[in-house]
Amino acid sequence: MAHDASNALRFLPLALDVRGRNCLVVGGGGVGTRKVLTLLRAGAVVTVVSPTVSEELAEQIETGTARWVKEPFREEHLQDTFLAVAATDDAALNATVARLAVERGALACDASSAERSQVIFGALLQHDEATVAVFTGGRDPSLARDTRNRIAELLVEKHPTESPLDDRPDAQA
Repeated sequence: MAHDASNALRFLPLALDVRGRNCLVVGGGGVGTRKVLTLLRAGAVVTVVSPTVSEELAEQIETGTARWVKEPFREEHLQDTFLAVAATDDAALNATVARLAVERGALACDASSAERSQVIFGALLQHDEATVAVFTGGRDPSLARDTRNRIAELLVEKHPTESPLDDRPDAQA
């Protein structure tokens, strides 16, 4: 059977159970913060490796919900990691983190490149018992967020007393 590459999915949308699993986020800025918060909401055990972290991330660390290794990334940080997220502003470092994670058998997300990722984060929406994730294959995170927001507006029209939008929207990659 011939495969039509124009309709091929680069990523298979599915849900991943990370409860109690060791997840590493390299980078403590805005993107890293969003990834950490998403992983924490999903029940992951999160370690952040970064010389600095955002104020919001510092609050999570202070309350003990996330662990902080206050230093530059080293390969040893990947030990026992299920999922590694490279979320720095250094594309070369992100590529190295993703490559090393895969070599060690961990899933990898390079927030600066869907092409170097095995996993991407969708724009998430939680409403009652339903979760919606919008993906564009990592090509257009703003389209994913906008689409997620339009879905949220439709849900608000149906249930005006509930707000389905998360105040920390995550983007893809």
